[in-house]
Amino acid sequence: MPGQDGPDGEAPGGPEERLEAAQVAAPEAAAAVSPRPPRRPGAGGRAAVALALIGAALLLVLGFGLAARCRGGGPPAAGAADSAAAAAGAPGGDAVLAPIQARRDAGTGEEVAPFSGFALSIETDPPGALVTVGGVPRGEAPVLAGLDCTPGEPIAVRAERRGRRTARATVACRRDALVKLTLRLGK
Repeated sequence: MPGQDGPDGEAPGGPEERLEAAQVAAPEAAAAVSPRPPRRPGAGGRAAVALALIGAALLLVLGFGLAARCRGGGPPAAGAADSAAAAAGAPGGDAVLAPIQARRDAGTGEEVAPFSGFALSIETDPPGALVTVGGVPRGEAPVLAGLDCTPGEPIAVRAERRGRRTARATVACRRDALVKLTLRLGK
């Protein structure tokens, strides 16, 4: 008879009948232990995979373009630029930007290039000296340090290396500029 327990206190029959009896007695508990069919990836899973593949392809194309430009040392040939621009969807050969040209400031002798914000590019001779910018250690040279400062504000730069004399410089903060310094540490 339905609802009667067997001799060992269990619901009669096989696992399906026992599950059915448990669902009637305690539906919440039965839902927690009942087997669920495996989930199949739907359209959302396929869309995520497609987006990942497109992103990987874009990164690959950009990476090969940058690697070719770095190895070649200059802009690609006109035919290559046109095909790269067409692949990127850009009109004509405008896809390749000219390198930023630094100019020497006549007043300070510093090399200055256009930049968004203010930054210092610091190299040392010999390389590997510990560089401090505005009192904050920035690591071993070469160092690229972006700064939040007011144009005209003096910024102290120091380079130290064991067995060498410390090199110091003071740079004036500039609006939208990258200043390149080479500090020479004496013996």
